[in-house]
Amino acid sequence: MPRFLGLAFLRSLLRDRRGNALMLTAFALPFVIAAAGLGVHTMELTLDQRELQREADSAAMAGAYSLYQGQGNTAAIAQANKALTQNPLVSNVTKTLTPGSYTSGGTTYTQSMYVKLVSTRNTPLMAMFGQSTVVVSAEARAATVPNGKVCFLALESGTTTGITFAGNSNLNLGCGTGTNSIAGIAVDVNGNPSVTASPIVAMGGIPPSSAYTSGTVFMANHARLNDPFAGNSYDPGSSTVSNGACKTGSSWRTIDVPSGTTANGGLYPPGCYGTINVQGTIQLQAGTYYLADGGPSSGLQIGAQAHFTCDFCTFVLTSTSNGANSFAIMNINGGAEVHIKPPLSGIYAGITIYRDSRAPESNHCCTINGNSSSSFKGAFYFPNDTLTFNGTSGMVLDCFQMVALRLQFSGNSAITNTCTPPGGDDKWALDSVRLIG
Repeated sequence: MPRFLGLAFLRSLLRDRRGNALMLTAFALPFVIAAAGLGVHTMELTLDQRELQREADSAAMAGAYSLYQGQGNTAAIAQANKALTQNPLVSNVTKTLTPGSYTSGGTTYTQSMYVKLVSTRNTPLMAMFGQSTVVVSAEARAATVPNGKVCFLALESGTTTGITFAGNSNLNLGCGTGTNSIAGIAVDVNGNPSVTASPIVAMGGIPPSSAYTSGTVFMANHARLNDPFAGNSYDPGSSTVSNGACKTGSSWRTIDVPSGTTANGGLYPPGCYGTINVQGTIQLQAGTYYLADGGPSSGLQIGAQAHFTCDFCTFVLTSTSNGANSFAIMNINGGAEVHIKPPLSGIYAGITIYRDSRAPESNHCCTINGNSSSSFKGAFYFPNDTLTFNGTSGMVLDCFQMVALRLQFSGNSAITNTCTPPGGDDKWALDSVRLIG
């Protein structure tokens, strides 16, 4: 009897399905653990890759900014390394830092920084699939990218408006304008002008206006714009503008051309004078003319009936004493016919009129006028003054730039600024550092 009971028990046990779940669970458990591990490690690796990309982007930007500032490849690598040290999001990283020229899609970026970061991450839960480690990598490249040209720059860096477009003028500046003003209204529009200028750049705000023509690019809250003439000393030395150089005895040397007369420009060589006062006609010789008399009717005075020409010339408004009210000013009357263009070489290459940086802001300086037959080329550089440009329809303005503390535009003008100024396009280029492909 027990023998038959034993066989029956075994037969019933073979037909019983209640233990299969435990066996299947035991068999599947390693795969469940592996799948869970795969999910966990996938999320970890995704996070690591994102953080590694952030590190690479930061390092590439730091290196590219260093190159943009002209610090060279060694300094750029150091700055990229510094960024990686300050933002260590992922450990055990192998890095490749390569500054230099880069070409993509026909565009060559002469200042670029390439960064590649590689990290090997442990993945113990994926080991049963034969993958105990995974390599995570990220690449980034940043470069100096051109964003057009800024030919008209207001150096104002406080909360005062830097650029004003006024009146019912029709202005086609042929180039961009920019200011370092941090005011909410860094670029202002008064009246009903029509303004064609792009880009318009400011560290502060640029309120919208119907004055700007279609297609104008606005770049508010921008980084500080560099003075294209910074780094050079344009202020004349004491020997150049001494009393002995600028005066005959106690009297200022002057160039005085009365109305209705024509003067021989050969009689007035470049050098230091108190005043150039032209009411008639004269063509001066090429060179640098220093004007050092700070009187109210002194400096560069060009009257309504004047015909004034000077090719390859620079006029420097300066002083013999550096006193607050001793610096020369200028007044170019709207009726005058003026033809001036700057030298192509030398310390004042590309600069037509310059006012000494030691001069305080003057309430009676400085306005650019001229009749429809006038032609201006080169840069007007007034680092401490408000420079007002009253354009006249028909004026020839080619390769024309203005840099001043503040700028005001009115009148009508069409400026051609497709030229390459002395010093190259970089002198007026609006560049920014960006991540590129």
